[in-house]
Amino acid sequence: MNKLLSFSLYDVGNSVFPMIVIAALTSSYFVNNVVDDPQYGTALWQFTIGITGIIVAIIMPYLGKIADSKENGKVFFLRLFSIFCIIAIVCFFLIKPSSSYTYYALLVLFISGITYEISNSFYNATLKDCYPNNLTLGSGVGFGSGFIGGVIIFFLLLQFLILPEKNIFNLNKENFDHIRFVHIVLAFWFLLFALPLLFLSNINNFAEKFTQKTFLEIKSLIWKDKLTNTGRFLLARLFYIDGLVIITTTIGIFGTSVMGLTLQQILVLGLQANISGAIGCYLFGYLIKNDKLTIILTLTVVIFLILLISINTNQSMFILYVIIATFFTGPLQSSSRVVMANLTDNNRQGFSFGIFTLSGKITAFLGPILASALTFLISQRVGFGFSIVLLSLGLFLMIGVSYNNNNNNVKLKT
Repeated sequence: MNKLLSFSLYDVGNSVFPMIVIAALTSSYFVNNVVDDPQYGTALWQFTIGITGIIVAIIMPYLGKIADSKENGKVFFLRLFSIFCIIAIVCFFLIKPSSSYTYYALLVLFISGITYEISNSFYNATLKDCYPNNLTLGSGVGFGSGFIGGVIIFFLLLQFLILPEKNIFNLNKENFDHIRFVHIVLAFWFLLFALPLLFLSNINNFAEKFTQKTFLEIKSLIWKDKLTNTGRFLLARLFYIDGLVIITTTIGIFGTSVMGLTLQQILVLGLQANISGAIGCYLFGYLIKNDKLTIILTLTVVIFLILLISINTNQSMFILYVIIATFFTGPLQSSSRVVMANLTDNNRQGFSFGIFTLSGKITAFLGPILASALTFLISQRVGFGFSIVLLSLGLFLMIGVSYNNNNNNVKLKT
């Protein structure tokens, strides 16, 4: 099977976790129907995601190095953790609308979050294997396909499970059985579209020999008497990804508990936002080949939009701002992984994206924890708006990164 098609289909499958579980459906269900106090539930949700980030940050470089050290190791780990994540998503079905399920829900969130992040890191590491000729386009098509997949599954869920008075399986809506059953659908969707990349694509990698311990390998990549150019990029990404974590993990909660949107309205907004995100990824992938420029441009626009969302009180404007912001956040993430893919050779992509994940997770707990503290002590608007600080720091550091892009034959000075 065509490798770029398999790469894109995997994104169609695994995107249901960040889009529906983290950002829209499951988070809103947990806050509004499982816990007794929505503000307390928001803080717990954010805190759990933060703790998950710490663990992923610690283990991912080691797993990446182990994968690269073994023949076809990264494909093996991609299969393993993808399957674990799919099983964990199914477990959300067991969470009933009762506060007695609060900590079980957080445990499932914890396990599914870790397995998703690990599998997604190894998925990113296959980019060079799947479309080496034009990484910007290949990455954009992958991200765009993920958004399209979100549109399709959102539409199916809305039409057959969420919106009808009598859903397709005649599930009890009063007990939220239809919302819980969604997770079984999501797990099947993930598995179906992940299969081509996991088992049908001919991705082969030789075992790479590392001469230093993992810590020293990391140090040599980011620090040589001073912060290397690669280190500056990773530091910039550390901050702006922390900001995006706050946004993506709480936007659904913000919409329901602050703006007063219903769960159905959140799902419709997710549908609209995914369409916008797909268009953004495809357009930036085709039209803008300078990945540094893409990162700077998209960060600037997103910062402005998050400020507007934080102070806005109108539901219609909230919906509009979210749709526009999603248009830019997809290309931001897509270009980031292109930059990282160009930093190392093919046989070190597992380790490379282990460091990439490290930079996005090592302080990811600080963003959600600080946001949850501000939410608890002041308000959800202040907690959500704190993301602007982190995005701005990332933008400032990214401007100083030396990056020469010529049709994706890019070299970043280390």
